[in-house]
Amino acid sequence: MKKILALLVMMSIASCSSLKYSATKNSDNYKNIKAGNKYTFHQTDGSKTPMTITSIAKDSIIGTRKKERISIAKNNITEIRKDRTAVAVVATAGGIAAAAVIVVGIKNATDDIEDVATAIGSGLN
Repeated sequence: MKKILALLVMMSIASCSSLKYSATKNSDNYKNIKAGNKYTFHQTDGSKTPMTITSIAKDSIIGTRKKERISIAKNNITEIRKDRTAVAVVATAGGIAAAAVIVVGIKNATDDIEDVATAIGSGLN
């Protein structure tokens, strides 16, 4: 049970965000980035800026964060990630619930087998 729980936690941490753009892998290819979606922008200076994209211009990506308009130059972006925390939380909760049901089911099945064995044993005496 502990191993299953540890595996589910590791999977949920790994699935909190998905890579949509990487300057090292696909420079100048922003086809996976869509206006209206929220992304976290990793920049060359090491900063991270979460924002909702409103438009993609020739040399920058424009969006909003806390009702403030932000523009990030494309040549300053190293990575763009889409936040998927809600999906990860739901998947982890579902996995934990499924593991609990399996453990309870195994416990009940074991108890039933013991009851049958006791009944058969008492019938033979």
